[in-house]
Amino acid sequence: MAAIDKIPSGRFRVRWRGPDNRQQSRSFAAKADANAFRRQVERELDDGIAISSADRRLTVGEYVTRDNGWLDSRAWRGSTRDQFDSHWRVHLEPRWGRVVLGAVRPTDVQGWVNGLERSGLAAGTVEALYRRLVGIMRSAHADGLIARQPVSGIVLPESRTAGRVHVPTLEQVEAIAGAVGERYEPLVWTCATLGLRPAEAVGLTVERVDFLRGVATIDRQLVTPAQGRPRFAPLKTRRMPSREVPVPAELIERLAAHLERHPAIEFEAPAELGGTGRLIFTNADGRPIRRGGLGNVWTNAAEKIELPAELRGWHALRHFAITRLIGAGINPDYVRQFAGHSTLTETLDTYAGFWPSDADDAREALTAALGGFTSGSPALRTV
Repeated sequence: MAAIDKIPSGRFRVRWRGPDNRQQSRSFAAKADANAFRRQVERELDDGIAISSADRRLTVGEYVTRDNGWLDSRAWRGSTRDQFDSHWRVHLEPRWGRVVLGAVRPTDVQGWVNGLERSGLAAGTVEALYRRLVGIMRSAHADGLIARQPVSGIVLPESRTAGRVHVPTLEQVEAIAGAVGERYEPLVWTCATLGLRPAEAVGLTVERVDFLRGVATIDRQLVTPAQGRPRFAPLKTRRMPSREVPVPAELIERLAAHLERHPAIEFEAPAELGGTGRLIFTNADGRPIRRGGLGNVWTNAAEKIELPAELRGWHALRHFAITRLIGAGINPDYVRQFAGHSTLTETLDTYAGFWPSDADDAREALTAALGGFTSGSPALRTV
């Protein structure tokens, strides 16, 4: 339990012992403030959370960036770390960096979210920033640095495109291929045919394509952090560390012609990441294609052909390939394997609007079953 006593200076001191049996204290000018703090400490002790005096002064910024702190504990890949650094620098640190962890309130978080929406940020971006703060505060709670999570019950802006996948038409894919230039055209068709993620496509090596069998093995991706050298890394879906995808003869021919014009470059990698390979796709300098450079190629092409804004980035080409398989009636589990998803649920949910409905299937089955009936058949009699 916590106790209050008046010290010679006239202030009121709250004393308590934590789980480690060490005595802690904090003083207040007003007795009412001391009483309120005593009740808070007693609630924390009842909940099994005892926050030290030093931890009560810890700011969000100190918790995130200190040595061996929250950020150092994240097992993130390069691109994810780059994205967080941008989020932190532009949005999180200016608002929360100097705020004491225990002083973050739900109303403050809701006001911040509302402000982000009013500033014109897309609903998806606002949610991504909010999720960053959620991760920080939930870890602080798990570490015993705050007694309550202030990030629950927050109302997020609704996205007009939530859950929607935007797929380019074949004509748009052809336009993109023509607009990116001769060097990157085969890359467009590789993504649109094999359904690869952009990092998987730029990390594709000669050794991973069986030109005779028409099969590509996808078991690594090229990571290009903002700082540091490009490197191979495992696939995004760790539960499915590799997959084989069929390569049509036309694409085989495109890749072979591309390699004649732009020879593959050797890229070193340790044995556990598949060993050194020869990158099929390179930039104008004959070097690995970095994420930023790849984005610039897409942006310039999109502006040239006035591509609709909802077709954002190379990932749209992946959607094109996957939805083509769905439209062709390919087995859903094969589509899952082709896409490199860890579960069938992920595949079905992501492309929910592209699967034929049960009603459509039933209608086709009944049409086939009743195909022998003609307009001259006897009328059905009501019973």
